[in-house]
Amino acid sequence: MLALFKKKNPYAKAAHEVYAHILEHARKPEFYEKHGVPDTFDGRFDLMVLHAYLILHRMLEEEHQEAEVFNQALFDAIFSDMDQTLREMGIGDMGVPKHMRKMMKGFNGRMHGYEAALEQGDFTQALKRNLYGTEPEVDDKKIAQMEAKALEMLAFLKTQSCADILNGDVRFE
Repeated sequence: MLALFKKKNPYAKAAHEVYAHILEHARKPEFYEKHGVPDTFDGRFDLMVLHAYLILHRMLEEEHQEAEVFNQALFDAIFSDMDQTLREMGIGDMGVPKHMRKMMKGFNGRMHGYEAALEQGDFTQALKRNLYGTEPEVDDKKIAQMEAKALEMLAFLKTQSCADILNGDVRFE
C-alpha cells in the first residue's frame, strides 16, 4: 500500500540508460580475454559492480543533491534487474530475497572497498580481492592492466559533464 504513495525518482529513466551502458561495456571481451576477469556469473557481476562504482564515485564528486538522487536511482535500477535475473534463472520467490541480500551486501562491501583503495592509492589489492576473488591464482600483470584500465575509465568519466550523466549519456572510453 505504501508503494502507491512513493514518489518516483526523477532520474529513474536516465539511471536505467546508464545501467544499460554499464552492462554493454562490461560485456566487452577484452575484460575477460586480455584482463583475465573470470567469465562466470560472479565475474560478470563483479565487473558490473566495478563499472557502477566508477559512475557512483564520479557523481559523488559533484556534491549536488541531484547526484545523490541519481546514484539512488542507479542502485535501484541495478537491483531491480538483479531481482529479475534471479527469477529468470529459476530462483523461486522464497529464495530471491536471500540472494538479493547477499548481492546487496557484496555490492556495498565492494563500493566501500574500492573507495578506500582509491583514497589509499592501492586499487590493485581491491581488484584482486573483489574482481578476481573467485580465482585461485591470478596473474599480477593482468591485475595491473585492469587497474590501469579502471583508472583510465574513471579519468574519462570525469571529463563528462554531470548533466550528460544525469540525462543517461555516459561513456567509459
